[in-house]
Amino acid sequence: MRHATSLASDQARLIRAADTFFLGTTHPQRGNDASHRGGLPGFVRVEGGSLWWPDYPGNNMFNSLGNPAVDSAAALLFADFVTGHTVHLSGAAVLEWFPEGSDDDGGGTGRRVRFHISSVVDGSGAPRHTPHPDH
Repeated sequence: MRHATSLASDQARLIRAADTFFLGTTHPQRGNDASHRGGLPGFVRVEGGSLWWPDYPGNNMFNSLGNPAVDSAAALLFADFVTGHTVHLSGAAVLEWFPEGSDDDGGGTGRRVRFHISSVVDGSGAPRHTPHPDH
């Protein structure tokens, strides 16, 4: 495990190549929520000490939007499901809106979530299981 406050180049590559990640948020009265966010590889953009993704419609529960509106603390988990490499980010999530008809950078949704990184925990990958020769 590696701990840092900013992304290394290999971590940024993993995030840029991801087609899915998990978002954890909280609401002071309603509790915690974990949800999946997905899109085509590259839908998450890395920009310096932050990243952002378009807010695509999901299950219409809107926890991914509502919780950060009252408590910006959030956590993201990216995983390379082939190698087991994981990147866990802690920080603050903020919703950004774009006016209707604008040439927005929100993937055409009119909104995106910007995440400001405060902590990075890198898992280098799980060791591959090698079966015992007698099995």
